[in-house]
Amino acid sequence: MNKKYINRSVAVALATPLILTGCSSTGSLSNTTLGCLGGATIGSVAVLIDSGDPRKAILGGLIGGAIGCAVGNYLDQREEELAKLAEKNAFKPEFERITSTAEAGASFSKDAYENVIASQISLNSEQPLFASNQASLDDAAKLKNLRGFLKGYVETMAKGSKIYVVGHTDSSGSSKYNQTLSERRAKYIAQLLVEAGADRNAIYYEGVGESQPIARNNTEVGKAKNRRFELIDVMAKQDKGRGKQKLHSAPIKNVVQVAAAKKKRIENVTNTLPQVKKDKYSEKEAKVEMIPQVKNSRVSRKSSLDLGGVPLSSFDKHYVIAALGEKQNDSSWSFFSQAHASSDISLVGSCAYAGPVVQSKLKTFNGRPVHSAKVSESIPNLYGTAWFGMAGKTGVTLGPVGIEKESLNPTHMPKISFYNNYKGNAISSDYSYTVSVETYKGDGTVLLRMYGKNDNDLMKCSDVVFSTNGEQLTKASAIIYQEQNELMAKAFNMTLVKG
Repeated sequence: MNKKYINRSVAVALATPLILTGCSSTGSLSNTTLGCLGGATIGSVAVLIDSGDPRKAILGGLIGGAIGCAVGNYLDQREEELAKLAEKNAFKPEFERITSTAEAGASFSKDAYENVIASQISLNSEQPLFASNQASLDDAAKLKNLRGFLKGYVETMAKGSKIYVVGHTDSSGSSKYNQTLSERRAKYIAQLLVEAGADRNAIYYEGVGESQPIARNNTEVGKAKNRRFELIDVMAKQDKGRGKQKLHSAPIKNVVQVAAAKKKRIENVTNTLPQVKKDKYSEKEAKVEMIPQVKNSRVSRKSSLDLGGVPLSSFDKHYVIAALGEKQNDSSWSFFSQAHASSDISLVGSCAYAGPVVQSKLKTFNGRPVHSAKVSESIPNLYGTAWFGMAGKTGVTLGPVGIEKESLNPTHMPKISFYNNYKGNAISSDYSYTVSVETYKGDGTVLLRMYGKNDNDLMKCSDVVFSTNGEQLTKASAIIYQEQNELMAKAFNMTLVKG
């Protein structure tokens, strides 16, 4: 009997019951069920003919069935499979899914079922995976467990998927050094994936340094948790054209989109903020020591932005955070999540308590940087525009401001200019600063975070929250600056400059 014919038969037999359990049924073969069957057949046949392995055909049928049915069924099964595999190798897994829509762009979610383009897994263990300052594993037992998990991860991947590896560090050392260390960790995991059987042409990696902590860096336990990596399975593209169900290799643009979304999460900001504990009896916030990361510098006592602000220590700690709005999708870790909504801890802070993020690059397995194919459409009213506001007696301008709609990448490097004692007729600014720019995604908002490039700048940093629906008034604007030897903060609004 023909071997390929046997494989096809086995594939359908393996895939059909799994897919049917995840599809809606009315007692007869509905269109949805037929779609599931068709997708299952395609997935099972493709995988089984290629590998000859019935176990792989099960997941092949699941991803094929996801075309005609819900992709969530495949994700549920794969996460269950990986959870068992992780536990077998002494790891505790955490999963997230990445969705993408034209309206909201890419977002992270715990349990999304629609518009899912990728799935992420993080591994935790009782003992830290990476030792401090190390990019590889020397412990034989840890390495054996890791290899065992990665082998199973590769074997259960759907055909056509791409893998995006992300490396992380704790906050020990400089930001620049940590970015390099995290990239070495990501590259190391990528190499282990290839050794486990993954196609090197389907692997991408990036190191994001200390910028995305999942635990506080003020304890050794917290630092150990932050020395980690994540695997993101960017799934094959579904094609339903002309009544036929087909799978195509995950497009590079989806990998780029996922990488951008990972770096633009608002959790990257809120995870680093100091926390305030509330007294259970008085409901008052207890005092905690919050150490600014922006520093005083030597400046002339006569120099002043004259913004009329308040000392940083007494600045409204929730001002910028509140303006970002409640998150609906990125709920894995944030002050919006249920875990924190019901707790006695609230997140506070501003750019003053963080520092500039060292920029990282998405790379192919061979180390070549991956660039976006083209600049996407800009957010309405954020396409090279200028903004103006009054801070005390000083006029403040910001521009040009440009932010891509899909990736949130900045398209312009703006300046912040100050006009002391402004009365509407100033020709030149009294102070003007070029800034570094970071962007983070809120709920219908985007945070533009800027830092002065010179230590002696009076303006230390600034947070501006814009609406993404075209509003011409900022949701929040705050400047941290130096007045003689003290750090000050000023909140004010800015409006779009027309004409």
